[in-house]
Amino acid sequence: MQVQAQDSSDRFMLEAGIVGGNSIACPGHFAGLSGRVAGPFSLYGMVEHYRCLNVVGSANRIGGSIRLGRNNWLIRPALRAGMEYDGGSVSPTAGASLTFGRSYGARLTVQVGEASNGTNIVLLQLSGYFTF
Repeated sequence: MQVQAQDSSDRFMLEAGIVGGNSIACPGHFAGLSGRVAGPFSLYGMVEHYRCLNVVGSANRIGGSIRLGRNNWLIRPALRAGMEYDGGSVSPTAGASLTFGRSYGARLTVQVGEASNGTNIVLLQLSGYFTF
């Protein structure tokens, strides 16, 4: 009988990086935490901060993601869906990401959503991460 140990060192991911897009907000920074629930499914939460001449504020984002490839791939694509809370308004978001590396590396994420005034928002997030 052979027993295989399960690697639980990658259950959580802590990431931080920069964010920008087509919104009125200038480029900002963000931090996020993801936790694998089961198989390819994860839950995430993140906080974005913006500090510009005419815009100061933050946005909070929560949601879920599904990895589209195997966990041991060096580049792992995923689809994301969630909700954003931005200064009193709540709106749905969707996105896709590419994660490069295994225990640590980089992630490129595109998030799309709609502002409270009906404007479409596209955000690009570039981050570094490590798993634990």
